[in-house]
Amino acid sequence: MSTSPGVIEYPQGRLLYKGAEADVIRGEWQGLDAVYKVRKPLKYRLAVLDDAIRRQRTVREAEMIHSAKKAGVPAPFLYCVDIPSSTLVMEFVKGDRVKDLVAASPKKGISDIFFEFGQGAAKLHAAGMMHGDLTTANVVRRDGILVFIDFGLAISTTRLEDHAVDLRLIKETLVGAHPGVAEAALGALIRGYTSVAGPSRSRAVQKQLQSIERRGRYARVT
Repeated sequence: MSTSPGVIEYPQGRLLYKGAEADVIRGEWQGLDAVYKVRKPLKYRLAVLDDAIRRQRTVREAEMIHSAKKAGVPAPFLYCVDIPSSTLVMEFVKGDRVKDLVAASPKKGISDIFFEFGQGAAKLHAAGMMHGDLTTANVVRRDGILVFIDFGLAISTTRLEDHAVDLRLIKETLVGAHPGVAEAALGALIRGYTSVAGPSRSRAVQKQLQSIERRGRYARVT
């Protein structure tokens, strides 16, 4: 990985995703299949503040990707961190998103996928991280291994609440987008999570998850 002194211009390539904060573009980096994540200037913010925020979030995402790898969680390889242009260049992870695998996989295959998913989530948490956007769209299976992507909302945290929020998002995604397999997938995910986190920590996170869900139900009723 290199740190660029600000030489990257807005890249040419295929727009994969246009978000409120960043464009994700598939292109090339020194002959390699790559993804550019470009944090765009936001006109509603004071320019000096906007520049500082975009740079800070770019650096933090790069640090979170590095921390995930250090924790033993597969994540994209970073090619370049261009701080002045608030751009990350990383490998394009070729594979199938878990979101797409769910519909095509047999029940046993789904259990294996989500057991590994749970292990990955627990490793992130054990390393003092929260992914922040842990959905079936942000995990890709490549050569039989799950690769976690999109660390744009990831933060360093050991708070039980934050780790439970990660699990809540996975659960909401499964119940909302994959209701037919949600129960089996969640069971496998918790088993995988427990195999890494240990029974005590796993119970504590699940208890916190239940607390968050109760608060959510109360808020909707009132």
